[in-house]
Amino acid sequence: MKNKKKLFICIGFFIIAALCNLWTLRPVKISHVYSDFNSSVFVVVDHLPWADRDKIEWFLSHREAFIKDYPLIDGIHHSYYIMDVGDGFTNNKESPKEDLLCFSMGKDEHNCIVKNYPLVVNERPYENIHFQISSDWSVNEYELTPEGKIEESNAKT
Repeated sequence: MKNKKKLFICIGFFIIAALCNLWTLRPVKISHVYSDFNSSVFVVVDHLPWADRDKIEWFLSHREAFIKDYPLIDGIHHSYYIMDVGDGFTNNKESPKEDLLCFSMGKDEHNCIVKNYPLVVNERPYENIHFQISSDWSVNEYELTPEGKIEESNAKT
């Protein structure tokens, strides 16, 4: 009886670990991108990887495409705001008390999203790229060194 119970617990942990792994391995879907063509790009995604390092690596793997498709002014501070789509796009009438960011998306009235920035990337001329990763329980900051290493940072971005 004890062996069956241990086996059941082990199988349960294995299934949970497998589901978590599958969840983190699914590709990130970009729902919408907005650029002010000056200094900011807002990217709305369905989810981000769980680990901080994976979030940073996801951004770095898409960075060149963002630069190419959404050019910003050279020589000034740039910010990339990676936003979680959460419950989806809404409007001011349906969510009047939420802190919303609204985009001009044609005639669609569901053009706003609740401000939630799990990843903010700051690029300043002649400085390392800084990453601020926020969750419900913490804010962690990292920077990309000139050698291409991701290091935890104590500096505020």
